[in-house]
Amino acid sequence: MALAQQRVWTIEDFQAFVARPENSDRLFELINGEIVEKMPGRTSNSELSYNLAFEVKSFCKAHNLPCHISGGDGAYAIQGQVVAPDFAFKTTPMSDEYPDPEPPLWVVEIISPTDKAVNIRTKREIYIEAGILYWEMYPDLRRGDVYAPGQPVRTVGMDGILDGGAVLPGFELPVKDIFPA
Repeated sequence: MALAQQRVWTIEDFQAFVARPENSDRLFELINGEIVEKMPGRTSNSELSYNLAFEVKSFCKAHNLPCHISGGDGAYAIQGQVVAPDFAFKTTPMSDEYPDPEPPLWVVEIISPTDKAVNIRTKREIYIEAGILYWEMYPDLRRGDVYAPGQPVRTVGMDGILDGGAVLPGFELPVKDIFPA
């Protein structure tokens, strides 16, 4: 749901807006100068990001790698925008600042049938322009699209293997392990 469309909001304006008491239990993003409320999603979609987080955390622990992961309520400032991806990974600690000023290295958005194509495309462009490894996971189609910096988009189906690319070398995950049986 778009809010307050009569003006172009800056990150500072956005921070003041979300700090209002009436907004304390709501999640917002700042996309192209517009404040957009991020609505709660399906629990089945949330499960997918936690399945991925578990696998990534386990891989990092087994390989003694730094690993910091946030879910859909973690917001990041990325090139003048504020986004809250369903999964985000970085090797440096998360920040207490809102939004986190250090962008993640890798993000995943779990795409719902109610997501608007324009919003999906806009967030995709933000991540790609920032050089972030980006996955779009489509639960209804049981597949994912991978946007790795400097590479063509790659679609990976249920029999395929996703990987951490240059962000997390050696990490591989069968798509079927993300989606529940």
